[in-house]
Amino acid sequence: MGLARIAIAVLAVTLALGLVIVGGVSLWGALSKDASKTASSTPEPSSSAAAPTDAGKSKRSAPSAQSGNEIDVQCLASQCQIYVAGPSATDVIAHGALSRGERRRYTGTRLILQVDDASTVSVVVNGQQQPKGRRGQQRTYHAPARQQ
Repeated sequence: MGLARIAIAVLAVTLALGLVIVGGVSLWGALSKDASKTASSTPEPSSSAAAPTDAGKSKRSAPSAQSGNEIDVQCLASQCQIYVAGPSATDVIAHGALSRGERRRYTGTRLILQVDDASTVSVVVNGQQQPKGRRGQQRTYHAPARQQ
């Protein structure tokens, strides 16, 4: 009878410890998901504020020095992997997948957009439609364009 109680106590402690670990991992995942969602949605409000002024114009012009540069990317396939950084390559703005028809607009002083498959996206940099890439071609877009 004494050995059974000890076994039950050990089982209960092991189960409680397992639940604490699973809960901690779930909490960590939820917090990091919210942080990445906030980081990727941060450019959206600033771009939506600029949208009404662009809507009245029949022809889009390059953004002024005050508003910075703009990259508009739309996914044309079932899923598109993108990476957006700015002003340096280590300042990650967004990293993840877009679904079909999803469009994101990013503004900043200097932006870098990298796509895994250039044939799956439509990209507009500072009002200029960029040529579509070949299937499977990885491509990087810069705003402003690099001087070569």
